[in-house]
Amino acid sequence: MALFHLSFTLLSLAALFLMAADILTFDWIALWLIVLAVALNAFFGVMWYDETGKRKTQAKTTIAKVSRIFPMVSVVIPAHNQETNISNCIKSVFNCALNYRGPSEIIIIDDGSTDNTYELAWSTLSPLKEKMPQIHTRVLKHLAALGKEEAVRTGANKAMGEYVVLLETTVPCDYVSLDNLIDTIFSTQETMVSFEVSPPPQEGKITAKGIVQLYRADALRRTLNEEHAGKAVQELQP
Repeated sequence: MALFHLSFTLLSLAALFLMAADILTFDWIALWLIVLAVALNAFFGVMWYDETGKRKTQAKTTIAKVSRIFPMVSVVIPAHNQETNISNCIKSVFNCALNYRGPSEIIIIDDGSTDNTYELAWSTLSPLKEKMPQIHTRVLKHLAALGKEEAVRTGANKAMGEYVVLLETTVPCDYVSLDNLIDTIFSTQETMVSFEVSPPPQEGKITAKGIVQLYRADALRRTLNEEHAGKAVQELQP
């Protein structure tokens, strides 16, 4: 399109030059037609250039919006003999995930509990999954108590999210903003950020506080798996 406008303009100018060089055959009608053609060509050329600029601006805006899509977050909850807390914890995490602008999943790891933690986790999840199928959920179980670190490692290795939130069953997740956590880790460019959760005080009730940690999933897995490998090597040493 640009080459067409340029060639048309050059030909019109050349015709004007040839006509002006030979005064005897000067044709005023032809002159004004060529002037009109040049003017129209210039007018449409300006419109085409302006439209091209708008398209480039729109494309840049679209790319900026796409790059700000919120990544998937996996909430990993290790639990051992937490039948008194697991149901409330799951409900609060669902509320937290619903307010997040990106995809999310909830992974509960029962670390060899001897009470009904596993069964209560499933019974609490079932009706919530029917109401909110967009939130992925999984319940994993260790046949024996391997410790919190192993439970976290199991959850982190199974997580599908780009980021992993580590949460205790006693932390009130209703007051956690996953949007703010993601904004913070984006702006700081850290591999981990942590926040103290402090719900507003309620009369006659003791409000629990806790720490929520957000990790880049690849960095967390690398750290946990390297530590696990290091422990295995130490155990093999005489």
